[in-house]
Amino acid sequence: LLPLDISLGVVWTGRTPLPWNATAGRDLNVDGFNTDLVPGTTRNAGSRSLDLGAVNAWRALNGRAPIPEGQLESSRINLLDMRLSKAIRFGANTKVDLVAQLFNVLNTRNLQAQYGGGRVTNALSDAFGRILTARAGRQAELAARLSW
Repeated sequence: LLPLDISLGVVWTGRTPLPWNATAGRDLNVDGFNTDLVPGTTRNAGSRSLDLGAVNAWRALNGRAPIPEGQLESSRINLLDMRLSKAIRFGANTKVDLVAQLFNVLNTRNLQAQYGGGRVTNALSDAFGRILTARAGRQAELAARLSW
């Protein structure tokens, strides 16, 4: 409890970037699936040990411009959420609970590339390495609950 009988709750969520595959954008082994890795790269190397030189060599071989390292966006998560609450009593059986919740308090940019979607993994795309979705920025929620 804080002064004035205010309760504070804090949750920090952190996650390192998720690994991903740099795909060739073509069916290299003619198995009917367009999920083959860029030659010279390994599975789950994205956000870990991706050889951008191999990706850019593949792009050059296919008439595409090189991708700068800064284009490979991070899917790391850094969220700080807080909740403040205070109960105000009115007599023996009646009270009002006041609640203020803040989500992503620091307004951190958290790009979302989980569950196999959201990131462009096709090495022949000019958007290669970009993440197309994001978690919400700072948000606030206010509530009051009357109990009797």
